[in-house]
Amino acid sequence: DRPGAWRISVLAFGVIIFQAMLGMWTVTLLLKPIVVMGHLLGGITTFALLAYAALRFAGVGARDGSYAPLRRLVAIGIVLLLAQIALGGWTSANYAALACGTDFPKCLGQWAPPTDFPQGFVLWRGVGVNYEGGVLDMAARSAIQIAHRLGALVVFCYLAWLALRATRRGLRGHGLAIAVVLVAQVLLGISNVHFGLPLPVATLHNGVAALLLFVLLATLARTQRRQDDGIFQGLG
Repeated sequence: DRPGAWRISVLAFGVIIFQAMLGMWTVTLLLKPIVVMGHLLGGITTFALLAYAALRFAGVGARDGSYAPLRRLVAIGIVLLLAQIALGGWTSANYAALACGTDFPKCLGQWAPPTDFPQGFVLWRGVGVNYEGGVLDMAARSAIQIAHRLGALVVFCYLAWLALRATRRGLRGHGLAIAVVLVAQVLLGISNVHFGLPLPVATLHNGVAALLLFVLLATLARTQRRQDDGIFQGLG
């Protein structure tokens, strides 16, 4: 019996209900970017909660506290990845995926193109605006795209270090999995830009982001002791 896992499952049910509301608002608010991004994050949150509950129900964990020092590091990695997924959702919702053209690592053939970060990250612009196709100018969209790239760099460096740390701490399989999926995700992101956002590559980019999140959740579960509920206790 794992009461904490049941609490996670109930929380996931609540998120699913909220997801249905976000789906309605996506239509009624005419693809407002903050709602579209929230819809993506709601789906990712549902996936993460159910995946983690399933891992804990399946008995994934450690027999002792030998992996406990990794727990906080993995949790930080998950937070960074979720922030990067949010940036990706904001990029997509504002039609900024190709704001830098097909240039990488440059943007529009420049290392420092014109950008407008304040306008690029205005979360709410009022009601009644149709956001289909986007409403931002090129400078604001370029700012969003550059922020997504910088976020990717931060996440890549941290997770690469985490993979190495996990390997050295005895979680060799988990560390290798993090490294392989991380490299695949970065290559897919670059391919999205280089090939002009082909649908199969864009779909894979989303799917591999979820896979990377799952690998991190599996690593987090592995750092928990089997005989307790780990972070589930904190949700009680």
